[in-house]
Amino acid sequence: MLLLTPALANLLLAQIKTQLDGGRLILFAGAVPRSAAEALDLVNVHTELVRIGLNGSGSGLTFDAPINGVLSKAPTEVWRGTTVFEGAEATQTTLTPTFYRFCTAGDDGRALADALIGVRLQGAVGGPSSGAELRLGIATLTAGNEQPVGDFGWRLPQAAGG
Repeated sequence: MLLLTPALANLLLAQIKTQLDGGRLILFAGAVPRSAAEALDLVNVHTELVRIGLNGSGSGLTFDAPINGVLSKAPTEVWRGTTVFEGAEATQTTLTPTFYRFCTAGDDGRALADALIGVRLQGAVGGPSSGAELRLGIATLTAGNEQPVGDFGWRLPQAAGG
């Protein structure tokens, strides 16, 4: 198992923060892509559910400086968005999110991400009792409702004790 020192974890996470600050969190339904770089099929497979921005405005999101190998959402920021279905199941009234993509400001998370400049994170989404990386207060989203995200972040694997 790969383990990092907290100092190295913080250094790597600071680079992630630099790349992703100002970006958006986008929740999707459908089959989870094998990689964050893979293009989505919004005609047959995937549906965008909600774009999470600062105070629901669509403005970019930021992270606090990493501490002890953890990069977290800035606690003073309110992350939320209005649920609007777009894609394969756009006519539904409720859908279950299956994955998220955190993308840079100019990326909508849909197209193939270029191997050299495509900066994007992808993870699982689930309800409050799921084991997903992003756990929401509810398991399904309803079109037209506001969706908040309270906690969000990443931890890099570190050796015990330090």
